[in-house]
Amino acid sequence: MPANHSFDHGWRSFPHSEQATVDVMQQLGLKLHEMPRQLGRSRNAIRRYVNNPINHRKKQKLPQTTQHRHLPIGKRRNSRLQHYKELVCFEMIDLKDAIKAEWDEITETEWKILVARMPNRVIEVIQKNGGDTNYW
Repeated sequence: MPANHSFDHGWRSFPHSEQATVDVMQQLGLKLHEMPRQLGRSRNAIRRYVNNPINHRKKQKLPQTTQHRHLPIGKRRNSRLQHYKELVCFEMIDLKDAIKAEWDEITETEWKILVARMPNRVIEVIQKNGGDTNYW
């Protein structure tokens, strides 16, 4: 039988090279109308591999939310960091201006209170073995 002979399976014909795949699909219970789509996927996978054997797989897209339950913890963290980097990409001058504006809002009275309570905060941190402290 010639190598490029086609077999007729009802309304669809398949080349001899794909007949083994069709037989396996039939044994697995795949419907005849589903077979062309599966064969097309196989052809696309082979074509991607032939065009670029090193990087032939599809790129994995991360879900829109970083809270996706199937997303590993490390990828969630990296995804959040990437999202944060995209949001917070201002220039150094803008950062300095924002910090200066925050510092300028603190009144002299607040500075005096903070300085007066400094020893208490140091003792509190030592007693807690580090961690957060209440400034007010």
